[in-house]
Amino acid sequence: MRNIYQITMRLLLFILFLGVYSISTNAQSYFRQWGIQLLTSENGLNNNTLTAIHQDKDGFIWLGTDVGLSRYGGIRFHNYNLVDIEPHSIGSIYETSNQLLWSQIADHNGITCFDKINGRYMPLTTTPSELMQEIQDIYVSQDNLYAITSKELLELKIEPSNNGIKLSAQTLPNIKGNLLKLYGQDNTLCILTQDNQIIWYDIINKKADYIDCSSLGITDFNSISNIHLYNNELWICNQYAEIIYYDISSKTSRKITWRDEQNKQDTFFHDMVRIDDTTFIIATGTSLLLIRFNSNDFLQATTQIDNLTKHEPYYESIFKNRITQIFFDHSNKVLWVGTFGRGLLKLNIKEESVNHIQWNNGTKIINGIVQDASGTIWLANANNGIYSSTEKELSPNMHFTPWEKANSNSDYCLYKDRNGSLWFGDEKGNILLNNPMTNTTISFQPQPNDTPENVSAILKLYLNSRNDLWIATEKGIIVYNY
Repeated sequence: MRNIYQITMRLLLFILFLGVYSISTNAQSYFRQWGIQLLTSENGLNNNTLTAIHQDKDGFIWLGTDVGLSRYGGIRFHNYNLVDIEPHSIGSIYETSNQLLWSQIADHNGITCFDKINGRYMPLTTTPSELMQEIQDIYVSQDNLYAITSKELLELKIEPSNNGIKLSAQTLPNIKGNLLKLYGQDNTLCILTQDNQIIWYDIINKKADYIDCSSLGITDFNSISNIHLYNNELWICNQYAEIIYYDISSKTSRKITWRDEQNKQDTFFHDMVRIDDTTFIIATGTSLLLIRFNSNDFLQATTQIDNLTKHEPYYESIFKNRITQIFFDHSNKVLWVGTFGRGLLKLNIKEESVNHIQWNNGTKIINGIVQDASGTIWLANANNGIYSSTEKELSPNMHFTPWEKANSNSDYCLYKDRNGSLWFGDEKGNILLNNPMTNTTISFQPQPNDTPENVSAILKLYLNSRNDLWIATEKGIIVYNY
């Protein structure tokens, strides 16, 4: 009898172990555990409440917070706070090709313009002058700036001057209603109205199509938390745990619902990002959901929805009714999660395959590998110079070209400092310092004070917090006050 009891208990414990294991591995199976980072004000972020996330054309992550903008380059934050506008919260971030970032100010009619090159907010004037106080939302499409007031859709012409930037407004035709929020993609704009309608606007043909939200099962426009446009499709996030897919061409829709019976309060679908053609991540108030379609026929495809963060205490403590926005960096496979009061969470998505990069330049020894803020991979080679990747997205077809500022026959070591700058040292004691953001390079050769000899072959480099450059050479260690 005792043996039967022991066998039963062991079997029960084994089943319990399997159950616990199975419910705690969703996040572990999808996110790389070593790549998790929670970035807060302790790391230099200007505020722990995130309201917007944007990746610029150089690869830097720009964050909208309750006090202004913050730029993250993978090592440290550079903060640009709004000090003369109340409230300070940034509601959205867009970019134009002239290195300007445009932001709508949350809970405050108006916009800001930030000059990335000079690191300052630009003074803005509008024609007519009262227009600035009437702008409710903005969007940048095909390098053009668009805005809505409560009644009009506007194209804003950008006119830089020595004193700032002047915005001249042109009203676009065929728009009516009480306008509230502006979204877009390519040559299409999408407007949510307080009349419980969604306006699909063709910028090229100046044509508007009106979608009655009640026909989609939405009785109150306030229940719509976000709208995304992918190709000729609308994805509507609803606070009632629903994603509504709408195909513009066929004017047909589909409702995708989800309920967590153990947490019935988790019913708010706040945001979503597209991972690939048939995979999406949805942010609820307290968790991250993975939704997979078995084909890209979204009207008919079967779906599988998994809660990635369920039974994960680490995520629960961060996300509890606090997720504000999510953003997916496709080139680096990183999911950024903004929160209310808990900072920014960085999650690296696992790849399903190992990529073998062809390397045919004859080099057998690589002394160092780093990735800069733009996503470029740098290789320091033994007796063969320095190479950089021509593509920023990992693939078997990735190519590398010699860096023209390095000696093609030199033996280099490589180091990336906390600011994101790249240091290269060679066998003759020469040092190259490259700033990927400005694409500037400085070359020098340190000269020790107590000897007429130059630095010998450099093996390692390190820059400490006091800007002392530690140089390990064949003859010893040199500390250079850079």
